[in-house]
Amino acid sequence: RMLVRYARREAKAWARESLRDYVVTLTTPLHPDLSLDLDGLRRNVEYLLGFPRNRGIYVGSIYQEFWTLTLDERKRLAAAAIAAVAGRVPVVVGVSGNCAADVIDLARDAQDRGADIVMIWPPTFGQRSAQGVLDFYRGVISQLEVGVCVYASALSEIGFRLTPEMLDDLSTLENVCVVKEASMSIGTYLRTLRMLGDRIVVSCPLEEYWFTGRTLLGDRYAAPVLMGSSRPLYLNTARRRLLEQFLDAADAGDVPAASAHLDAVLALAERLHNRYLQRGEHNVALTKAITGMIGMAAGPVRPPITMPAADELADARRALSEAALLPELVTA
Repeated sequence: RMLVRYARREAKAWARESLRDYVVTLTTPLHPDLSLDLDGLRRNVEYLLGFPRNRGIYVGSIYQEFWTLTLDERKRLAAAAIAAVAGRVPVVVGVSGNCAADVIDLARDAQDRGADIVMIWPPTFGQRSAQGVLDFYRGVISQLEVGVCVYASALSEIGFRLTPEMLDDLSTLENVCVVKEASMSIGTYLRTLRMLGDRIVVSCPLEEYWFTGRTLLGDRYAAPVLMGSSRPLYLNTARRRLLEQFLDAADAGDVPAASAHLDAVLALAERLHNRYLQRGEHNVALTKAITGMIGMAAGPVRPPITMPAADELADARRALSEAALLPELVTA
């Protein structure tokens, strides 16, 4: 039985009314034998929802190593996360893949379990034209009732960027309700906001882009949500809540204070995250290891991913310790 909270035609309005603050991604905790640690996943959900500005959960993202999981494991992770959230905040489920039938299968399973939105990337392998990618999306989305978020990224590991013109085309589909814009270009992000932001939720997961969009274009175009962000995994902890300070200042319209908090966020993000994005990739293994440092369930990674080098781990721990983000017993 389908559990979507809104009718298909209401997806855009629902997203605009319901999505706020951080929709934070999850990792996939694994046992030493590389099997899924679903209890650990549930504990992580509770930990993340303990921060009031985490107002959405994204399961099945790149940080969940989804390409190393079977379709059944992806469904089990989504089911466990949806059940753990229990309707407290919206849940986005990543259903991306290169086979349209698999994407439809995953998306229908997610919508039947109560997912609020599904995230669909462009296909990531093989010959892809703009027309072919649009046809892929149309074919999949026509089979779904749940709202859809599409992902526009310039990262080389994705391998295909949805242009603002393609996003404009997809935004006309009834249940396409969110764009996660991660072109890594402030010009492209602002252009996309101006083109689409008054008709559909357009959000960037990076505070520096999101804040610029809100400051320059206002709430009519820049939605108050950071979709699919990983920074809340490690920049809000029990000892220090960097991101909440930033959001509080931004919401108050205090640009100088928000900018100062943003400087602190970016200084840490540069050491822990941004330098890898600048190379066109996510360091999934390092992010997962960092979540373990701050007390979340983590565990190993599956091949072909490898654990970070010792110097990367040491630098990350040092950065977190210097910023007073690690649990006190770790830094003592």
